[in-house]
Amino acid sequence: MWVAFGVSLLLMAVGVMGTVVPVLPGVPLVWLTMLGFGILDRFQRVDATFLVVMALVTAAAEVTDYLTRAWGAKRFGAGRAGTWGAVIGAMIGLFFLPFGLLLGPFLGALMGELLSGRSMQDSVRAGLGGLLGTLSSMVVKFAVAVAMTVAFVVKVV
Repeated sequence: MWVAFGVSLLLMAVGVMGTVVPVLPGVPLVWLTMLGFGILDRFQRVDATFLVVMALVTAAAEVTDYLTRAWGAKRFGAGRAGTWGAVIGAMIGLFFLPFGLLLGPFLGALMGELLSGRSMQDSVRAGLGGLLGTLSSMVVKFAVAVAMTVAFVVKVV
């Protein structure tokens, strides 16, 4: 099982890196690795309760990803259109990796604000808020991925 543990740690390291490198999977990879280890270990060390809790943490991290982008836009003065634009831009940005993940919320908030009649200056400010929200989201997801990895190591060792 120590080989499986070593491989799991390598995959989790990729997951942790994936929280800041847009083309790599992030927190979901950390959870899937835990699930894979649990299956291989017949759920002796990584039990179903632990996996369910970690699945909820994973889901919360993914939802927070989108909400943080919207929060950033809102914090920098975006109205409803800019806030929704940041969220929609983040989703569309997934199709244009890696730059789409950073530019999507910015452009979405910018376009939302412009379409609602706001000035270019206010729209750019809202877009920068969407970008700041994206960067904040990366920090949160990085911390979550590291915490999940540490919890896994503590559980297994």
